[in-house]
Formats: sequence, structure tokens, C-alpha cells
Amino acid sequence: MKSAIIQNNYLLEIPVELPLPGIVKVSLGQNIAAGEVIAKAVLPAKFQVFDVLNQFRMNEKEFESSLKRLAGEEVQKGDVIVKKPGLISRIFRAPEAGKLVAIRDGRITLAMGEKTIQAVSPIGGVVGEIIPALGATIVSRGLGIEAAWGNGKIVSGKLVIFDKEDKAGQAVKDNIVFLNKTVTIKEIKKLQKAGALGLIVSSLDASKGMSDEQFDLAVLSLLGYGDTVLDDFTSSKIEELAEKEVYLIARKANPLAGSRPILFSPTDNGRTTELFSEPESSLIGRSVRLLGQPHFGKTGKILEFSEEPEKLESCMEAALVTIETTNGESLRLPFENLEFLSD
Repeated sequence: MKSAIIQNNYLLEIPVELPLPGIVKVSLGQNIAAGEVIAKAVLPAKFQVFDVLNQFRMNEKEFESSLKRLAGEEVQKGDVIVKKPGLISRIFRAPEAGKLVAIRDGRITLAMGEKTIQAVSPIGGVVGEIIPALGATIVSRGLGIEAAWGNGKIVSGKLVIFDKEDKAGQAVKDNIVFLNKTVTIKEIKKLQKAGALGLIVSSLDASKGMSDEQFDLAVLSLLGYGDTVLDDFTSSKIEELAEKEVYLIARKANPLAGSRPILFSPTDNGRTTELFSEPESSLIGRSVRLLGQPHFGKTGKILEFSEEPEKLESCMEAALVTIETTNGESLRLPFENLEFLSD
């Protein structure tokens, strides 16, 4: 069953993981603030290869007999790794503290220095699941408004609303901006230059493609691409969030995982004890938005729902719903041609 596009009790789940194994710093059920470290790993700052065999003009047998350390051993700055005997002995010492990673063909690979990578939670919430050696899933409940397109970035900040981009002025700096219009690349770059943290738009200009990494700020499009009009219900919900702190989760849509970009406002009390989905309500009477032409963007309510698939003119079978639109039309459409606006 489809979930609603707008939910007042939306359960947001964000996996926060390291790119490689490390140490998880949180525990199951722990309250987490945005910006808190979930996991970290300590890595070498650099790797360097030293061709000792050729540098000391040794053969392989001499090299092996001159080794004072083995692969896998840790070394301190100045430790002797190779000592070539002779009238004038030659010594190779560790230039920095680190670890002897590999010895092969007379070459010594050292991992030196340290750098720490951290997995930081972009949202506040509760640890709902530990991901062994990598991180955790952070969960939070609140008002969620799902979108069609995001550029993969996550930010938090105050939501400000403007009718037009050129009226925004200095108020965009360090804020998340909502523009209820179709926005061009030029307008997005102007807002980015003005210091906006994120941007929410009704739709994106379809004349030029938007790449995921094209902008430094987070960008979320509620309806995707094209010259479309946002419905009044969604607009009113966004207006409720004006001047409030919100999370702009502009993650890329993943139909297989059931995740979409989302504008999220956590509940004031941060209540996240109900970690399971609530029972589904009846379909009759629920508000929906229509997908596909010629009715794209229209809104209405479900009057009837047929659970048994029916054959269409195209010879395909689909479950059908009867919709009464806000302008009084009665439409009978496949269930897949709509999305729920509310629970």
C-alpha cells in the first residue's frame, strides 16, 4: 500500500555510516543531537613506498637478511627497518611513526600519521538500530512532506518563504528557502551565492538537466521537473513550517528501498517511542494528487476503491479508484496513477 506524501506522524529513518569499519560510539535507544558523532575510524594519513633494494644497491638475498622489522609491525620515528652491514653500514629508519604495511620486491610500504574520519548524524533523534562496525540508524517522528527529486544533500535550518527569488535579498543567508514556482539553474546559483543552506521548489526547469552534484546547497523539488502548479494542501503545510527549524533531507529517490526526498519537522517533544508503522486507515475519503497526463497535478478525494483488478482498454489489469477532484470532476483511474497527500 502506498504511504501518504504528507504525514503528521512520519517516521524518519536515516542510516549514518562510515565508509569502512571503525568504532560505533552510540548505543541502542540513545538520544542523539544533530551533529553528534555516531562512529569513527582512525586511518593512516598517508602511505609511502621506499625502494630500499635499489637505493642501497642490494640483491634480494642481502635485502632479506638486512630486514629488522616484519610486515604488520608498528614503528616509531627513527626505528631501524633495514640495516645493510659492511665497512660502512647503511641504515633505513622510519621517517615517522606508523605501521609497516608491506614488504615486496625490495620495496617497503609504510602507513604514517593518523587521520580520523567520523560519521555524524545530520538529524536529532533516537538510535533505532546499530549497524555493526559502521554506525547506526537514527529515527525521529514529526511532520514529513515527501518530494520527487533531491540532489543527495542534507541540511537543517530555518525555513523562509518567498514568492519570488529576487525578493529574497539578504534573508536567505544561512536559511532554507521555499519558492512556490518552477526554478531555473540561474536562480538556484543566485541563491547559493547569497548563502542559502537549502532550497525547496515546486518544480525545476526541464529545459536544462540538473546533475546531483551541481550545487553546494541542498535542493529539493516537490514535483520534479516541468511547469507544474503545487496543490493548495501541500502549500499550506509548508506555510505552517515558516520560520521554524526544519530538516531538508534531499536524498535521492530510491523506489526499491521506498525512500524519497523529504522536508521534515520533528515533533516538539521528540517522541520516538513508536518505532513501528501505524495501522493503515481506510482509503475512502483520503486526499490524493493525480499523476500522469491529462490529469497531472489535480487533487481530490477517493470515493470508491475496487480491490479486484479490472481490465483496461490497453488490455492491462489494474485496481481502480473513483476520484472526485476539487473542481467537481468524477474520474475513474488506476490506483497507481495517484499519490496520497495525507493519512
